[in-house]
Amino acid sequence: MLQILNSFRGTGDQFLIQWFLLLIMALAVVFLAVTFLLLKSKLRLHQIYFTAVLWMGIIFMAVLPPLSAPDEVLHFVGAYELSNKMMLKTARDDDGNIIIRKEDEYIVNWPGDNDLNKATVLGQILSRPVYKELHESGIFAVEEGESITLQQPVATTPLSYFMPALGISLARILNLSAFSLLYLGRFMNLLMFCVLGAAAVRRTPVGKKVFFAVSLFPMTLELMGSYSYDSFIIALGFYLTAVILSHAVKGEGEKIDWRDVLEMGILAVLLSPCKMIYSTLFALCLMIPVARWRKPSAVRWGASVFIIGMLMAGSIVFVNLREVLRYVNASGVTQAPELTSSGEINTVKLHDMQELLRDKTLVFRIIRNTFQILGIQYLGTTVGMWLGAFDRGLSTGTPLLWGFWGAAFFTALFGRKGEPVLKLWKRCFMVLIAILLTFILLVSMLLSYTPADTFYILGVQGRYFLPYLPVLLIAFHSGMLDRKIRDIRWIEPVTVLMISAEILMDAAVLTCCYLTVVSRAG
Repeated sequence: MLQILNSFRGTGDQFLIQWFLLLIMALAVVFLAVTFLLLKSKLRLHQIYFTAVLWMGIIFMAVLPPLSAPDEVLHFVGAYELSNKMMLKTARDDDGNIIIRKEDEYIVNWPGDNDLNKATVLGQILSRPVYKELHESGIFAVEEGESITLQQPVATTPLSYFMPALGISLARILNLSAFSLLYLGRFMNLLMFCVLGAAAVRRTPVGKKVFFAVSLFPMTLELMGSYSYDSFIIALGFYLTAVILSHAVKGEGEKIDWRDVLEMGILAVLLSPCKMIYSTLFALCLMIPVARWRKPSAVRWGASVFIIGMLMAGSIVFVNLREVLRYVNASGVTQAPELTSSGEINTVKLHDMQELLRDKTLVFRIIRNTFQILGIQYLGTTVGMWLGAFDRGLSTGTPLLWGFWGAAFFTALFGRKGEPVLKLWKRCFMVLIAILLTFILLVSMLLSYTPADTFYILGVQGRYFLPYLPVLLIAFHSGMLDRKIRDIRWIEPVTVLMISAEILMDAAVLTCCYLTVVSRAG
C-alpha cells in the first residue's frame, strides 16, 4: 500500500495521496461516530440508520466514480430523458436518440481512452486517469449547445428515475459541469434510499437491525449511490416489507383503515412495473389477519386484496406489456438477436414456456444445475464480491464476505431487544414467499435470457436478491431462541457492534478498491 502511494510523490498524481488520507479520515470518523451513537446516544435506530447509511453511501459514491455500477449508464440516460421531459424540453431527436447537453457528451464518449473510434463511457473501466479527470474537473459547465447519446435506457416506469432526474434537472438549471451533474443525480438517488430505508427501520416492528445490516452490504451501498433503479427497488422492497409486517403484528386495538390500503396500493403502483417479479412481495399481505380491519369481514379483506392486485396488474401491463410477453414466451419461437464479431445479426433460440410444459421436471433440473454451478457466486455477489461492472479487481475478500453474512445472520437471530416474535406460521410463510420469489426470478431469466442449449440459468446476479433478503432473514428468529437468550445481557451490545463491524469491513473494501484503481495506468 505504502509503496503504491509513495510512487506518486513528486508527480502530477500526488493528489491521490491526499485523497487516500481524506478517505481514511472520513471512514474513521464515520466508524467512531456511528459506534458512539449506537452505544451511547439516545437517538432512535432509524435516525442512526439515516446518518450511517447516508455517509457511507457518499464515501462509496466518491471512491467508485459515476457510471461504474452495473448498467449504470443505461439508467443515467433513462434519468436524463426524464429530466428533458420535466424541463419541458425535447427528449429525443428524430432518430430516437436521447438529447443531452454538449457538456455531457464528454461522459458518454470519454476521450481518456485515447481511442477516437471508440465511444467509451466514463467509469466503465476504472483506472487512475478517471480519478485524475475528477480531480481536474470544475464545478460549472464550460460548453454550450446540444448533443445526443447513442445509449438507450432500460424500459421501465419513469417513477424509478424521478429522484436522479430531479438532480440532473437542478444541475442543468444551475449550469453545473458534467461531473457535478453526475454526482448531484447520484446523491438524489442515495437520499431517496436513505429516507425510505430509515422509514422502513422506523416502521417495522421486527428485524430493525436486519434492514440496517443488509443496507451496509458493499453491493447495497454501491447501488444506492448510483443511477441504478435497483436503489429504488431495494428501498421500496424494504419499506413494503416493513409496512406489511407492521400490520401483521398490530395489537388488537390497532385497526387497518382505507388509508393503510391506499398506502399499500400506492406502493403496488410504484414497485410492480419497475421489476415485475418483486410484485410477489405483496403476497405477504396474506399474513394480515381479517380481524385487523376496522370493520372485520372477509368481504372487506378480499376487496382490499383485489384492489391492490388490480393496481399491480394494471401498472405492469400499462408500463411493461412487451416485457410481460417476452417473459411468458409461450410460443416456442421467440428468439433474442445478438451481434456476431463481424457485425452480423445472429439469433439465439431461448428456452420457452412450451418446452417447460412439455417436460414437467426440466425447470427444476435447470434450477438445481444453476445453484450447483453458481450458488457460491450468488452468495458472494449479494454482498458485493465484485463491485463496479463486475470488475474482478474491485473485489471483496472471502473472509469479508463471510463477515458480512455472519453480521446479517447474527442481527437476524439475536438483535431483537423489545421486538415481538412472529408466530411460527408467519415465519414459515415468509420463507415460502422468499423461495417463491427466487423461483419466479430464476424462471423469468430462464425464459427471457437463457439460450435453449444452456442448462443453467444466465443473467441472475446476487443483487437481485437484496429487495427481499430481509424477509428471509427475519424469519429465522424463533420464540424458543428468544426465550433462551432473554437473560444474556451481552447479546444486545454485540448485535449493535455488528453494525459497527460492517462499517469497518466496508472501510477495508473501499481501501482495497481505491488502491486497485490508482495502481492502474489506464
